[in-house]
Amino acid sequence: MKLRAKIIVNPKAGRGKAEKAIPVIRRLFEASQVEFDIYFTQGRGDAIDEAKRAAKDGYDAVISAGGDGTANEVVNGIAGHDVVLGVIPCGSGNDLAASMKIPMNIEEACEIILRGNTGKRDLGLVIDRYFSNSVGIGLDAAVAKTATQDLRHLPVRGVPLYILALFRTLRKYKSFEAYITIDDNEVINTHPLLIAVGIGKTYGGGIPIVPDAVPDDGLYDVCIIDAIGILGILSKLPKALRGTHVNDPQARFLRGKSVRIQLSDKTPLHMDGEVFEADSMEFSIIPGGLRVFVP
Repeated sequence: MKLRAKIIVNPKAGRGKAEKAIPVIRRLFEASQVEFDIYFTQGRGDAIDEAKRAAKDGYDAVISAGGDGTANEVVNGIAGHDVVLGVIPCGSGNDLAASMKIPMNIEEACEIILRGNTGKRDLGLVIDRYFSNSVGIGLDAAVAKTATQDLRHLPVRGVPLYILALFRTLRKYKSFEAYITIDDNEVINTHPLLIAVGIGKTYGGGIPIVPDAVPDDGLYDVCIIDAIGILGILSKLPKALRGTHVNDPQARFLRGKSVRIQLSDKTPLHMDGEVFEADSMEFSIIPGGLRVFVP
C-alpha cells in the first residue's frame, strides 16, 4: 500500500504504553515500506498543531498512538481535510478504538492501518471543538476529571479507575438545572445527574452509556439520567456498566441531528476524554465527516 503517514505519539499515554509501543510500530511500518515519520507530543494541544501541519503538508493519514484525548486532538487537526485517521490504542480508556472495532493489541491495530481499508463515521462539533465519540456533562465529566487528573498516578485503568473516581467525586458533587432541545422541537427541563451525547456507544473505558448508538447514522444518541442521590447511583451503577439502564425509568433516551443544552451554571464536560467546562452548548453533526481506517 502506498501511504504517507504521520504517527503522533503521546509518550505519557497509558503510563508510557505508547512510548513502549514505538519499536513495534516502527518495525511493522518499515516492513510495509510505508513512508512515515513519528512525532512525540510535549503537552496539551500539541497533537492538534502537528496534525494540522501534516494535513497541510499532504500526508494521506495521521495516526494517533495514545488514548482518546490524543485521538481527539488529532481529529481537531485533520477535520475538514481529506486525511484518514488511524488509531493505535495506547491509553487508559480507548473508547474510540473500541467503537471503530480496533483491537487493543498494538500489532493487530497497526496491521489494520497497513491493510488500508477505510470507512466513514460521523463527526460532532460543540463549543468550537470536534469530537468523534462522546460528550458527557455533569457527574460523568466530574468523574473523568478526577480519574484523569487526581487519580492518574494509580496503577489501574479503564472501568476500575472510573469506579474509584466515582466514589471520590460523589462526596462533593451537586446536580444542576438543564434545558435540553433536540432538533429544535423537543424541550426538556430537568435537574439531571448527567447528560451523555454519543456518536459511539461507550465512554469511560467501556461504559455503554448509549448502547444503541450507531457511529455512521448521522444522529446523536442522548442519554439523560435524573438526579437520584448517592444510594440511587450506587444501586444503578451495575446497570450502566452493562448497558441495561435503557429500561430504567429514571433514564431517558433521545435521538437527533442537533442538540442544544443550556445549564444553570458552568458545569464540567468531557469530550472524548478531554475535560472542559461550559454553561451553554450547541451540538451539530457532520454525517460521515471523518475517514478512518477500519478492519
